Amino acid sequence: MTSKLLLVEPSATMRYVLENYAQSLGFTVVATGDYKQAEEALHQQYQSYGGEFAGVLLGWSIVPDEGADALINTLEASEFNDLPVVVMSTDMRAETRAWVAGREHTAVLPWKEYQSVDGLLQKLVQQPIDDRDTFTTKFNNADINVLIVDDSVSIRFALRDLFELQGYRVSVASGHDEAIAAAKQSPFDIAILDFYLQDGTGDVLCRKLISDPATGQLTCAMLTGTYADHIIKRSLRAGAVECMFKNESSELLLARVDALSRFVRQRKRLGAEQRRLDLLVDTLAGATMVVGANDVITYVSEQAASLLGFDSRAGLLGQSASNVVDLPKIRESGSGKFRAQWRDASQGLVSVVYRQVLLDDNNDAVLNFKLLPGGVTPAKTPAMNSSSMDVVNSLQLPQTSVAFVSELKNYVERSEPIPDSVSLLLIDTYVAEAGKDFQPSDRFADLAAALEKALKNVYKRENHVARLGGHRYGFLLRHTTDPQAYLLTRKIMQICNAVETKDALTISSTGCLYAVSSNKDKSAAQLLRLASEGLDVVNSRGTNQALLLDLRRMLPVYASQNTG
Repeated sequence: MTSKLLLVEPSATMRYVLENYAQSLGFTVVATGDYKQAEEALHQQYQSYGGEFAGVLLGWSIVPDEGADALINTLEASEFNDLPVVVMSTDMRAETRAWVAGREHTAVLPWKEYQSVDGLLQKLVQQPIDDRDTFTTKFNNADINVLIVDDSVSIRFALRDLFELQGYRVSVASGHDEAIAAAKQSPFDIAILDFYLQDGTGDVLCRKLISDPATGQLTCAMLTGTYADHIIKRSLRAGAVECMFKNESSELLLARVDALSRFVRQRKRLGAEQRRLDLLVDTLAGATMVVGANDVITYVSEQAASLLGFDSRAGLLGQSASNVVDLPKIRESGSGKFRAQWRDASQGLVSVVYRQVLLDDNNDAVLNFKLLPGGVTPAKTPAMNSSSMDVVNSLQLPQTSVAFVSELKNYVERSEPIPDSVSLLLIDTYVAEAGKDFQPSDRFADLAAALEKALKNVYKRENHVARLGGHRYGFLLRHTTDPQAYLLTRKIMQICNAVETKDALTISSTGCLYAVSSNKDKSAAQLLRLASEGLDVVNSRGTNQALLLDLRRMLPVYASQNTG
C-alpha cells in the first residue's frame, strides 16, 4: 500500500518541484497552496478507509497567516502527535527551530536541500508493507462469517479483500435495509458497521440487529473515522462490543477482528456444550423439569415437553409453572415422591407421579416425573390408524391432534364425492399487553382455554377443529363456494380477536387458507406443511391478515384494513 503525503506550500513553483520529487520516491502526494485547505484535509482523512496521511511536508510561512497558525495548532493537537512532519523553510529563524524542537516526529529542512527529504522521510515515515504481501498464508477462519456494512464502495471491498485474505467468509451491504435482509438470510457471526451511513447511523442498525430474534446471534462492532467520545458511547450502548477506527493499520484491525472471532468461537463451544449437557440430562434423567425461585420453569427436558404434549421445550421454558404443575403442592412439600394432577399443552388434566428434590434452601425444585396409565382427562379420543400417527410424529404435532389429522386424511383419500368443498385453515394467535409487542398466546393459560372453546363453537363437526401445538389452531372448513371459505376465515379470525381474557389482553391473529378438494394429489402431511409455510410468510408481514394460498394473495381480517 503506497504511503500518502500531505504537501502544503503557497509557492506554486516550489510546490511543483517537491510534489514531483516525492512522487519519484514512490509516495502519493496531496498538494495544496492553502493552509486552511490543508487543515481540513487533516480532519477529513479518516472519513474513508486507507485515506490517512503518512506524513506532512509543511512549507513554513515567513509572514503572518491565520491559516498557517491554525494548521500549526492542529498539528500540535494530541490526535496528530504521532504524525511525522518535515518543515520546509527558506530561513532558519529561532521561531522555526523552536517549533520543530518542541514537537516529536518533526524535522526541518532548508528548501535548497529539498533532495535530502528522502533521508528524513526514511527516518520519520516508515512505509508500510503492502497488505497483499504481508498476508500470503491462508488462515483457518472459514468458520467465521463476517458482514461488512459501509456506504462507501471502496471501503466495503477493501475490507472484504482484507478479511477474505485471512480466510474469513465475507459479505457486504451498503445500508440498513440491505444489512438486515442479508443478516436474516445467512447466519453471520460478526457484523462490522460503519457509524455514518446514508440511511441512518450504525448504532441504530446495531440495536435492530441484536434485538431481532432472527439476527440476535450477531456480534456487532462499529467502524468509525473519529475518536469522539459520544460516538463510542452510543455504539457501546447500542450493543456493539468493539469500536474500530478507520485510521488504524490493517494489522491492528485484523487483531481486533481476531479477538472477536475467539469470542464467537467460545460462545459456539459453550452452546454446543449446553446442547450436549441437555442431551445427557434427557438421556439419564428422563422427563425432568426445574421450577425456579420465581415460580418460572427454568429447565425442561425434551422428554418432559413431549409427555406434556408440547412440540418442544421452547413451549415451556419461561412459562409460569402454575400453568402446568400443582405449584402450591410443590412449594408446601419437601423432597420426596408424590402424585398430582398437572395440565398438558391443551390444558387437559394429566395424572403424574413425580420425585421432587429441593435445591438452594428450597428455592429451586427439580421434578422428575412420569404419566400414570389412563391419567388423561378427558381421555375420549377415537382410535386412529398408524398412518395418521405417523403424520403427527413427522410434523411434530401434539398427540391430541391425531383425530384432526385423520379427518384431513379422510377428505384427501375419499373416493366418493361429498356435497361440499373442503379447505384447510391454519390460524396463529397472538396477544399484547399495554405498550408491548404481540407475543404467542400460549404463554397465557386462560387464553388458550378461552380460544379453544370459542373456536369449537364456530364449527361443531367433530374433529374438525384442533390445537396443533403452541398458539396454532387448525380448521377443516366445508363450504359450497370459495368466497364462502374466505368469509369463514375472516369470521373465525375476528372471533379469535374478540375473545375476552381475565388479563384484559389484546388479541390478534394470522391465517393461511388452502383448498383440500382441489389439491387431492397431495398427502395430508404435505397439505399441513404447505399451509404452515404459508402461515410463516404471513407472520413475517404482520398480524390480522390471512394468505389465500391457492390465489397467492392476502385477505385482511377487517374489510377496512389495507394490507397491500
